[in-house]
Amino acid sequence: MSTCPPLPPNIAEFAAPLLLGTVGNWMLYGVLLVQLYVYVYNFPRDRRLLKLLGTSFLHRQYDVLSNSFPTVYTVFSLETLQTVLTGVDLYHWFATGFGRFDSLTDPNMSAFDGPIIGSVVSLTVQFFFAYRVWILSEKKSGWLCIVICVCSLIGAGTAFGGGVYTGVRHRFANGRTLKVLAFTWLSSTILADMLIAVMMLYHLIKRRNAGDGFLSNRALSRIVRLTIETNILTTTVAIVSLLMVAIFPRNNWFTCPTAVLGKLYSNTLLVSLNNRIAIRDELTGRGAVVKTRSQAVMFRGTTPSRDATGSMYVELEKVQHPLGERTPSGDSLGQERVFDLS
Repeated sequence: MSTCPPLPPNIAEFAAPLLLGTVGNWMLYGVLLVQLYVYVYNFPRDRRLLKLLGTSFLHRQYDVLSNSFPTVYTVFSLETLQTVLTGVDLYHWFATGFGRFDSLTDPNMSAFDGPIIGSVVSLTVQFFFAYRVWILSEKKSGWLCIVICVCSLIGAGTAFGGGVYTGVRHRFANGRTLKVLAFTWLSSTILADMLIAVMMLYHLIKRRNAGDGFLSNRALSRIVRLTIETNILTTTVAIVSLLMVAIFPRNNWFTCPTAVLGKLYSNTLLVSLNNRIAIRDELTGRGAVVKTRSQAVMFRGTTPSRDATGSMYVELEKVQHPLGERTPSGDSLGQERVFDLS
């Protein structure tokens, strides 16, 4: 009976990144499921084809924020495939390959489900935000949007090449070729994210200061804050991945942050789309909408006040909208259901 060779004392440096990266990937997939449910429930009138590959048009007052190419179902399908394949990888590393060090150095399917699928997702999301920047700038920032798209394409191309290179060698390579590919991939991704964040912040703050009635200052502040948070998150993880490649070139620590990078981008996409709920609340005064077969009745409340006795009260204003017309919180068919008494 053959025996396995002894395991090296630093086995954790090879096993831990694979395990932690896979667990983090699965956790973010759970978050993505919740985000998808929120999106489908709140925006059922987004046409199915447009959800797949098209453009989503909403209320004209915040159409500039939602007029995009949200490949929601395509991204979700890719992420589902990646999650399944990471389960196959985990089984290969820690079940069939248990006790064998060479299993931990074999990428198995991770060369495909990591950099290749992740690069397609990140490319899609960065193109989505580049288009959003173009719309926010009133189509005046074409060259900067092209720069963002070029950086995204370079990053996706080198990530794809790194995945193919690793898969062909059947091991987590640590040579000069992979190092150059990884540096180019992550540096381009970081640059694209930073350009997106700076341009979106610039145009949103410009609109807020102009006071052109585009959205309330509160709504715009919410969008600015969300832009900062989401872009800082993806940029930070990409920087950590880049540092892992530079500091630990002889092991696979870099696989841990890169394993969750694609899921962060897909969650960023859906968080951005679901943020339209908050924008809609701003446009409707955070009212409660009740629908009947013939009309929509909205009770819009004022800011709580106190009377002479110290009792708190809220004045309600009843507004009716025929279902055949565009309602403040629904689509052109009046189909959207909103019950918000907060």
